[in-house]
Amino acid sequence: MTVYEYVIIGFGKAGKTFASFLASQGIKTALIEKSKERYGGTCINVACIPSKSLEYSARLSHGRDGSWEEKEKRYAEAVEEKNRLTAMLRGKNYDKLVQAGVTVYDGTASFVNDHEILISSDEKEEIIRAEHIVINTGAAPVLPKVEGRDRSAFVYTSETLMDEKKLP
Repeated sequence: MTVYEYVIIGFGKAGKTFASFLASQGIKTALIEKSKERYGGTCINVACIPSKSLEYSARLSHGRDGSWEEKEKRYAEAVEEKNRLTAMLRGKNYDKLVQAGVTVYDGTASFVNDHEILISSDEKEEIIRAEHIVINTGAAPVLPKVEGRDRSAFVYTSETLMDEKKLP
């Protein structure tokens, strides 16, 4: 079993910053993230950065006339650029942590006891131990309970809208 001084659950802004700081101080640190698609947290993947990228692309297209097909094409290009940008930022965040000396685990974290974490992924399960465990699990959208909501094709969250491939 690998032992760390700190284990941080969640790769968002606070978790990655704290992990990098600890590692720079020579403290043995691990960070657990359930998905490689979430490196960097909410802001980089489904909020601040992708929404601003799409908004910027919309500004570049503002005032341009065209058929619905042309608008769909411009939207698809904007989505591709957003995806390229977020993938690049995820990679930079990962590289920064690894270069700082942080061990990054991909998987879902579950407590075994006060100092042990079970990391489960499709490939394997592993238990690690830490004196200190920090939970940095971030944000999740909440939908109000509205009758018919689940049957509607027109209800989006910040996350589902960022993944929309077709011009709404």
